[in-house]
Amino acid sequence: MNKSLALKNKLYLFFSLLISFFIFLYLFYFLLNGERGIVSYYKIRNQNIQHHLTLSALQKKNSLLTDRIKRLQTNTIDLDFLDEQIRQKTGYVSENEVLIIFE
Repeated sequence: MNKSLALKNKLYLFFSLLISFFIFLYLFYFLLNGERGIVSYYKIRNQNIQHHLTLSALQKKNSLLTDRIKRLQTNTIDLDFLDEQIRQKTGYVSENEVLIIFE
């Protein structure tokens, strides 16, 4: 009777350890690879960094375009900037200027 009770206790211990091991593996897998796991955290973190870089580049471009718009408004027009834009867009050359083209 004692041997069967000892065997029964060993089986319970073995199966409880086996179940605990599988639960541990399950939790460890989802800790690493789950929807909110460590791998997902680093993927989202890298995306966040890329989005911040894109945002800063777009903000810089936006500020340049806003500056150009302000310089060309009728109440605060910058004549030098306007002259520069006309020359770039239309190829305008004044009568007393000489145009030299390098190829």
